[in-house]
Parts: sequence; C-alpha cells; structure tokens
Amino acid sequence: MSLIIILLTAVSILTLLSGIAVLSGARKGERAQAFLFFFTTLFSLGWAVLIATFLGLPETTADSTAKLIFTGYYFCAPIMCWGLMSYACYRYKLGKIAMVFFGLCCATLIGLICYNPSLLYDGFTLSRDGNSVQLHQGIFYLIYGAYHCVTVLLYMIGLFHTAHHARNARIKKANLMVLYGFTFTGIIALIFNFVLPYFGKYDTIWVGPLAMCVAWVLHYYAILKYRLLDLSGRWLRTLSHIIIMSLAAIIFLAIFFIVFIALFKVPSPSSSVIILNIIMVTTVILLFPALNEISTYVRSLASVNDIDMVYLVRKLELISKSYINYHELADFLAEHLHFQYVGLIVDGHLYSSKPAKIATTEIAKIAKMKPESKGIWLTLTDEAKEALKSANVEAAAELRSANGEVVGKILLGRPLGNLNFKGRDQSTLETALTLTAAAISSEKGPRS
Repeated sequence: MSLIIILLTAVSILTLLSGIAVLSGARKGERAQAFLFFFTTLFSLGWAVLIATFLGLPETTADSTAKLIFTGYYFCAPIMCWGLMSYACYRYKLGKIAMVFFGLCCATLIGLICYNPSLLYDGFTLSRDGNSVQLHQGIFYLIYGAYHCVTVLLYMIGLFHTAHHARNARIKKANLMVLYGFTFTGIIALIFNFVLPYFGKYDTIWVGPLAMCVAWVLHYYAILKYRLLDLSGRWLRTLSHIIIMSLAAIIFLAIFFIVFIALFKVPSPSSSVIILNIIMVTTVILLFPALNEISTYVRSLASVNDIDMVYLVRKLELISKSYINYHELADFLAEHLHFQYVGLIVDGHLYSSKPAKIATTEIAKIAKMKPESKGIWLTLTDEAKEALKSANVEAAAELRSANGEVVGKILLGRPLGNLNFKGRDQSTLETALTLTAAAISSEKGPRS
C-alpha cells in the first residue's frame, strides 16, 4: 500500500464528511444547496477512491475488474462536475437551464462510454512500474474534457457572480476565497487528469482528486467561517471535530511516510508498519481531547494570580446546561478562582467548597443583605465577620447576572498564595462572579 493510495482514500473520506456535516446542519431554506454540496462530495469520494483502487491493483487482477474500476472513475468525474456547477448556479434562471442541459450532456457521455468504451480508451496496463490506461486520442476525449472545463468554468462564474452582487462583505469574501482556491486546484486537476493522461503520462493522475478534495475541505471551512449556508444542528459540532481530527491524522500520516521513505530508502513501508502507525495515530487522536482538557485544567490551576477566563467561561457554559450541584460548583470556583474557601448562598441555603460551621441565622442575614454602593460587594459587620471566622471568609458579594438578576450571594475565603484579597484583580474577579450568576440563572432543573 503506497502513500498515494492512503492519502487519496483518507482525504476523499474527509471530503465526504464535510458534505455530510453541511447536509445535516443546513436549515430548511438552504437544504437544496446543501444537498448539492453533499452530492458533489459523494462523487468526489467515488472519483478519488476508484483512482486510488486502480493505481493499487496487482498485475493478477482480472481484466473485467480493472475495466469496471477505471471506467467507474470516468463516470464519477462528469457527475461531480455537474454537481459542482449546480451548487453555484441553481439559484439563477440561466443556471437552472444550464443544470438541465449539462445534466443531459453528462448522461450522454456516460451512455456513450457504456455503449462503446473504445471511444474513451484503447487499452490498459497493470504492472509493478505503475498501472495506466491508454486513452483514445480522438474527438470524444476532447469533448469529454471540454465538458469538464465548461461546467467548472460555470461553477466559477456562479461564485464570482454571487460574490460580485453580495451586499454582505462576509459573503463576498467567502465566495472569493473559494473561487481563488478552486481556480488553483481546478488548473491542477485539468493538467494532471486530462492533459497529461491524453499524452500518455498516467502515473500522476492521483494529483487531481487530491487537489480537488483539498478544495472541498476549504469550501467547507468557508461555509463555517463566513456562514455561506446557515448551519445548525446537534451533529454539526461532532462532525466538525471528526473532520479536524481526520485532517490531523492525514497530515501525521503524510509526514510519517515522507520521513520513513527518506530514512529507509524504500518505496513504501510494509503492511505491519502501516497498521502500527495507524493504531498509534488513532490512539493519539482519541487521547488528545483528554490531554487537552488536563492541560487546560492544570494551566487554570497553575497561577494563583490570574483567572483563566477562557476555561472558566467554557466550564460554566457546560454547567448551565444541566442540573447544577451547588457544592460541586462552589468547589470548582474555589479551585479556579484560587480561594481557600467559597460558599454559595442560593435560596437561603449555603453550599460550601469545604465544611464550615456557620449558623443558619447568619446565613439568612447575609442572604438579605444589599450592597451599599452600585457594586456587588457586601459590607460585612464585625458580628458577621466573627460568625464567618471558621471559614476564614474575607469578602462577600452579590451574585448578579449581566441583566441585573440577583440569584444569591457568594462568600470568599483567603486567596491562595502570597496574596491578600486587595491584591487580586477585582475587575476580573467581578466578571467571573457575573458569569457564575448567569450560569445559575440559566439553569432549568431543580436545585439541590
């Protein structure tokens, strides 16, 4: 198994995943265009996989099997280009006419190849030096190539027209980015998949589908970044993570094969080495989310001087979507706001990060207290400070969300490290308390 075959197969699957992500996340008004994107990635997958399969066929393969495979990828290419053109042009009246016309052209080309394969090729060769097809240098192949050039050109015209008439700068940028990327990859595909094979150079036919797959992944990125389609859905984030991890695996495999071949001077690693490397890649990718979470957690705990707001926001957002255990929330805040003690007073009840002997009457008094100024901090009396002494409480504040809703009070003990309470960044701390109040406010379930 060569690097080329692995790369083609992996990148084509990645392309299909991007199509599935777009189709599953598209809203009702844009499902037709999302389906055309998926349709194109599906036949792009077929085109790339069949080319990879043909290039990897052993010499002992039956003639009928080899013919079926390479004829298959000559079927997938025109269908893929029709979907490509349709994706960019289907909204326009002339685009709909072009869809019908070139759909009939596509069906005619495929029908002629089925009826008389000699119109396309004279024969094929399977050898250790590389598999190839001897294309028939006649008018039919030129028509076949012209069909692809025209449909791809219409796709590019459709993108340019959409970008030119877009009132939204974001849509304009997205379509131009896709247009520039596809122009580059389209020229590569034209040279390596139509021009060079026509003149007998067939060993680089894999370059075209590889370039096209990269173009479609870039298109998927543009859809997400610039919202070319209005995507939503519960599976979109999961599929996007899979796509990112798959892309990381492909890059890892490519680097591994290049280094392996350079070091050991062999055309390709053995099957056992490939399988071992794939297992290693899979293991690293599966462990990566856990390692990333551990790294972020440790980084959040590492500095007692600063609050990792990115981590705090992400965790509070997750907490707010489910039933909140206030003891666990207090413990989380104590760890990541870097205090020896945190107590939450919600609905008249105290939830502490660690046991503290505080009288119920004192909790009720604090629950009723109001800040003397416009801020959130409470002024504790000497009597209150004495009652809270067992927990080493140094400050108390209202838990007030950004919209002004008060959901409770918070008690803060001594800061960790060699800091006193006044040495903490008050504005950052107040922001963290506002986010905590918002998380509690948005929680829908019953409270513990």
